[in-house]
Amino acid sequence: MTQKYPVGVETFSEIIQGGYAYVDKTEEIYRLVNSGKYYFLSRPRRFGKSLMLSTIEAYYEGRKDLFAKVWLGQVEGLDWTSRPVFRLNFVDAKPTVSGLNSILEFHLQGWEKKYDISAGNLEYGQRFRNIIEKAHELTQQKVVVLIDEYDKVLLNSLHDTLLHEELKLILKPVFAVLKSADRNIEFAMITGVSRFTKLSIFSDLNNLKDISFDRRFDTICGITEEEIRLYLAAGVESFAEDQGVDFESMMRILKDNYDGYHFSENCRDIYNPFSLINALDARRISHKWFESGTPTFLLEKIRSTDEDIKTVLSPTVTANILTNTSIADSSLISVLYQTGYLTIKKYNRDEDSFTLGIPNREVEIGMYTGLLPYYTGRDEMANDTLLLKLRRCIKSADIDGFMSMLQSYLAGIPYSLSNGKPEIYYENNLFLIFKMLGFDAQVEFVTSQGRIDIVMRTERYIYIFELKLNGSAADALKQIKERNYARQFNHADARRFCVGVNFSKETRTIESWAVDTD
Repeated sequence: MTQKYPVGVETFSEIIQGGYAYVDKTEEIYRLVNSGKYYFLSRPRRFGKSLMLSTIEAYYEGRKDLFAKVWLGQVEGLDWTSRPVFRLNFVDAKPTVSGLNSILEFHLQGWEKKYDISAGNLEYGQRFRNIIEKAHELTQQKVVVLIDEYDKVLLNSLHDTLLHEELKLILKPVFAVLKSADRNIEFAMITGVSRFTKLSIFSDLNNLKDISFDRRFDTICGITEEEIRLYLAAGVESFAEDQGVDFESMMRILKDNYDGYHFSENCRDIYNPFSLINALDARRISHKWFESGTPTFLLEKIRSTDEDIKTVLSPTVTANILTNTSIADSSLISVLYQTGYLTIKKYNRDEDSFTLGIPNREVEIGMYTGLLPYYTGRDEMANDTLLLKLRRCIKSADIDGFMSMLQSYLAGIPYSLSNGKPEIYYENNLFLIFKMLGFDAQVEFVTSQGRIDIVMRTERYIYIFELKLNGSAADALKQIKERNYARQFNHADARRFCVGVNFSKETRTIESWAVDTD
């Protein structure tokens, strides 16, 4: 029987009743609800936060029937008494005062009608507290409060300081209820992208347990490889048959494209669930997560930095940066980490520091595709046309044609885009182009004799590039030979080309190149 995949479905009851594939997270949810009362979880967008809250909602509503075939339903002695659940969902809120007011009114008016409460002229926080107290009184059950994507309107208003502050003033008294109505609350959880630590909207709320970096719950959202093999193996097998590969080869393809997220120092590899489910459903490798909406402000932040992209996208940071910094602090690293464009790659216990990097091929391709127009001043179609021509040259070993096109391309970029640092700017352009070509391109490839600037491999050829600025192509080629860079690839059944390239600071493009075949 063909598996059904919950593409666009984030409601636990609909997934279970509709017969969709479900990766069982109920054991982790059981541990969560039985080990604390107030929680906060930060994860990138479309990472399963809404489904997690929906599952918690169904549990507290006492919907035992939905859990019959999952882990939680097998636990004996559970109390399935229904509690009042209030779920505030800001996913669809527009980043305007009227948009936020509309979402709050929608929720509060519905609950006030249900419990026969008059809103009067009270502000949102007091209305919410009245609802919670009345629900507790009428049902004799403490309530559950779930807040989904609390920061959606805040992230989308960062460009407008006055609006951003006004939206925070509206939200602050609503969230403060989680403390002022404590005696009426059994469980509460807030999710979002941005860490809450330093946000003024939480200044009155010091009872939240932040589990964003907690190893006990690092896989509560997302999908592990073990879970793919346990719950989604039939879909992988079907996908493999369509692609004409075996099961393990298909697993490697999925891993390269969608795996690689880590949210604590010893976290297992985690797949992006949105991208993985879409790929299994369509039986096609695509980049749905990036295509679903990358914030313009993020690309502009990267573009405006004075550093080279390689450094920006592989920083080493202290634990404090990851655990105590919010997107509102405007730190580029914290923005990239919390939004999921960077993830933990390595932990240094002695220094308590983390090396970050791009998690997988999907994010890498999406990131570079989004950035290239910011560096070139050309639209995506023009860049795609160039890349197509460059790929053809590389596949046919037409190095002169490849270098000529690069030369013209770089010469056509306006000087005004370089931020006064043309060396860094053109290094970044070249880095993006080589990464976008789709071949196995490695920048600053480490050897025993030094670092090769760029190594690019196809099925038939290996290209070794050494770059100079205001030097000579002959000297660049000489360095490749003297340091015997090509020796690293003696085992490869491919023809090797050594390419020395010289850039001119004055002309702001490639001045010359020299080629030798090894």
